[in-house]
Amino acid sequence: MFFKKTAYIFLILFLLLVVSGCSTIMNKPEQFKINISTIEMLESSLMEQRFQVKLRIMNRSREAVSIDGMSFDIELNDKDFASGVSNEKIMIEAFSEGLVSVSVRSTIFSILRQINNFKDKKSQPFKYKISGYVYSGSSLFGIPFNEKGEIDLNTRANNKGTL
Repeated sequence: MFFKKTAYIFLILFLLLVVSGCSTIMNKPEQFKINISTIEMLESSLMEQRFQVKLRIMNRSREAVSIDGMSFDIELNDKDFASGVSNEKIMIEAFSEGLVSVSVRSTIFSILRQINNFKDKKSQPFKYKISGYVYSGSSLFGIPFNEKGEIDLNTRANNKGTL
């Protein structure tokens, strides 16, 4: 009888340790801050457009992190715009940042929705949201991120179509 109770107590403690260990692996709050640095048009066809997006990744942790890849979606003005994946490997030192260049694709329907938004908001900045997962060799699961920002079309860096 005593052995059964002790076994149950050890089993419950073991399960609690496993669950708390998984939660610490998965939850690294605010480890990364990811912003869109530039967007350039690569090519366009009737049904699909491809853009080159440079993402600035800020490592907010005390440890260097090796990023093996990422997957993400971009929204403009609360509407789906483009999706992308990257297998570019990058090492970002502690409390540092790096740039990743990613090719993303969008459909004609996404572009048409944005053209309608552009007509309505002529001089207002576009709001963007980028969300997805960063994959690192040091993490068992993808580390989620969700960032928001603005793109002001009135303050272009140059006249080549770069935002």
